[in-house]
Amino acid sequence: MHFQLPKPLHGWRAFAGEVGIIVIGVLIALGAQQVVEMLQWRSDAREFRKSVDHELALNLGTYAFNEMQHKCIRRRLDELETMLDRSRRGETVHLIGKISAPLSLSQYSSVWDNKDAQVVAHLPVDVRLKYAELYDEFRNTNALKGLQDSAWHKFVEFEEPGPLSLEDRRQLHGLIDAARSFDSAMEGNWPGSKKLGAALGIHPQLEPDAARFIHFIPQFGVCKPILKAS
Repeated sequence: MHFQLPKPLHGWRAFAGEVGIIVIGVLIALGAQQVVEMLQWRSDAREFRKSVDHELALNLGTYAFNEMQHKCIRRRLDELETMLDRSRRGETVHLIGKISAPLSLSQYSSVWDNKDAQVVAHLPVDVRLKYAELYDEFRNTNALKGLQDSAWHKFVEFEEPGPLSLEDRRQLHGLIDAARSFDSAMEGNWPGSKKLGAALGIHPQLEPDAARFIHFIPQFGVCKPILKAS
């Protein structure tokens, strides 16, 4: 039995040409779709990076805000050292103001924490690494801030009038040392984070309310003296 294949209406050569056109059309369509997807991913990556850069700029602004209080913090700790020394000599020190804790601004991480892995994958590798390193720095700084706040809140007990006992002096000595350590650590973290941000084209930025407030920092509690001048 013989089978005869049906011949194309216009011949095999024309049929092959038609198939080739279809194949080329499909390939062009697939290529165009890939180009559109690539452009969309690039657009999403740009928008994501813009949001992350803003979030990082505000976080770097919290470092700058803390730096503005640095001299006041050290001066306050020096006053507390003087208070401790006077107490060791048997003097009763009367404070003329509240010890007060440094002001602290909250940091942000919602943009980075809710990132789309596919969008992040379309960022340059060095950018991804710098972003991750900065957020690690911010997490460490937040932990330091928590410890710093805890130490400063314990200074409130020493605002009460009256002589300090040996136990009081021991506690005050420990708190001063702890507060100095946390302050030094915060101060030490600032240059590295600032440099990382600058490498990404990101610079410290303050929230509008905080930016308006910075002029009043010298008048805030931690910057006001608590001891009468000798």
